[in-house]
This record gives sequence, C-alpha cells and structure tokens, in this order.
Amino acid sequence: MVSAQNPIPSYNVPVYHAANFQEQQNKDNLQLISRGKREVVVQGHGTPSSLATVYVYSLDYLDLLGPFTIHGGETLRVEIDSREWGVFVESEDHLTMDVWIDEEAKMPSQNNQEVKDPCGFEHLNRIQR
Repeated sequence: MVSAQNPIPSYNVPVYHAANFQEQQNKDNLQLISRGKREVVVQGHGTPSSLATVYVYSLDYLDLLGPFTIHGGETLRVEIDSREWGVFVESEDHLTMDVWIDEEAKMPSQNNQEVKDPCGFEHLNRIQR
C-alpha cells in the first residue's frame, strides 16, 4: 500500500502538480461502524483563476469519486461513508489546500459546491442537487 504524503486533516498544504491526503487507518472496527454522516472537505486557497482537479477515493480502493474541479477560494464537500478515505489533488497552478473530514455533517450546504454522486454509488447516499 502506498503511504500518504499528507494526513487528513491537513491545512495549508502547497500543491504544485499533485498531493495525496489519507485518513489515518483505524484498526477499531467498532468506531467505524458508529460513525454518522460524514463529508470530506477540500478547500482551495489561491487566485480565482487557479484550478485544481480533485479525486476522493476509499482506502480499500473500491470507490473513486470525481474528478471534481475547484478554483482558488472554493470549497468542495463530498459525502462519504464510514470507511476510511483519501483525496488526490492535481494542479499546475500554485494553490494551497486544506483537507479535513466533517463528522456528523449537516447537508446540503448553501455556500459550497453540492456534489451529486457521479458514479452511481447509491450505497453512499449522495446528496441531491
């Protein structure tokens, strides 16, 4: 298994070309089962013209969500299930990224991009536009 460059949560991580983020693997299955609704949050810092492509993936490599596009100053929120997840960001622009997991997320959010499940993963209970 490939180790992450950055743990989740991470803040103010410079991205030029690519950066990978992963939740710390948890061996306690009881905690995984008891997790409620969660969102991975990716926030880009840079000029409005700066651009990043974001993929959200499960650490068991069964699900890949994206690609999503965000610009500097935007926030992407993607609902995830109780498994552990990673985020891969690609950008040719000079951006810094914040990536964290929002436990017990309240959705939908009015000020952020709302993401409908692009891959048809019904078991993930994606939010509706």
